[in-house]
Amino acid sequence: MMKKVRLHKTETGEESNTRFRTIFETSKLGNKIINSDLTILEVNKAMAELLGYSSKEDIIGKEILDYSPQEHHAHWKNLQIELWERMSSYFKLETSLIKKDGSIIWCHVTSILFQDDDEILGYSIIEDITKKHSLKQQKEDFISVASHELKTPITSLKAGLQLMNRIIKNETSISNKLQKLAVDAELNSIKLTHLVEDLLNISKLEQGDFTLNKTKFKLSDIVDNCCSHIALAGNYHIKFQGSHSLKVFGDQPKIEQVLINLVNNSIKYAPDSEEIKIKAEKMKDKVRISVTDKGPGIAAAKIPHLFDRYYQVNKPGVNKTGLGLGLYISSQIIKSHQGDMGVDSKIGKGSSFWFTLPVEKR
Repeated sequence: MMKKVRLHKTETGEESNTRFRTIFETSKLGNKIINSDLTILEVNKAMAELLGYSSKEDIIGKEILDYSPQEHHAHWKNLQIELWERMSSYFKLETSLIKKDGSIIWCHVTSILFQDDDEILGYSIIEDITKKHSLKQQKEDFISVASHELKTPITSLKAGLQLMNRIIKNETSISNKLQKLAVDAELNSIKLTHLVEDLLNISKLEQGDFTLNKTKFKLSDIVDNCCSHIALAGNYHIKFQGSHSLKVFGDQPKIEQVLINLVNNSIKYAPDSEEIKIKAEKMKDKVRISVTDKGPGIAAAKIPHLFDRYYQVNKPGVNKTGLGLGLYISSQIIKSHQGDMGVDSKIGKGSSFWFTLPVEKR
């Protein structure tokens, strides 16, 4: 039997318990109550059916992790520890559960603690999201396949355009209009390359396949490599401040991608800031890299959302281009390097996006 649950102090224990039991038993979502040992004390009919059991008694007395694949245990246990030690007031989790027949379903779990007489118990609502998860997985698979298929022809197109531009520059008979068209074509191929890279990275992040190949490299090298498209456009000047010999330990292509995203953002949102400053500073056991422009700045209310997935700042005169993934992916790359990322900005003064990386390992 479920213990008496005192949800409303103004009601008698019996009235409160009756109301709670009615909600608990009639819910269409799986409901469970556990103790601090994570032992299941009570479940409703929907929870039993969710796991493929005809009787609730088949589940009571076991642990919810008994129905979870081993690879999900560590994360779920960490969330439970944070909850029971009051490091968080609740947690939400998407995970898979094993049904009685061995089949796998995907669920969304929301868990809280509540007071039951002199004991603290855990209460969870579990929703079957298997169909939603399947559709999400199909979308991610499509994005991954499409991105990989696009990467090869785009790389060939980019190389061809670069060669064509070199030839055109040496031909005095080529008209200025044709030269501009060739430059614009190469710039757009570079933009397309960045979009495909974003799609590939978001797919890898969501599938947990985001690996790092760390090496020692000079920061000045990636500044030179990542800003070639800026020089091609001819409208902006990149100024590097810091030691050209300063080295960091990380995944060079991914850090280069972060820098490209930050420089591209400066060009997009501060088009009148002809000089973009990239600064590298040594700070104890890490290096701080910043990209600063003298643009219009970012409103304080928008700053907390800048690194959210798909978020794009709306500014008059700025066309929405891209997927709104650049800063999100950049923040995940830096996080995977055990670094931090942020922005300092004032309206009318410009913006400075920065990130930190560990220094060269000896």
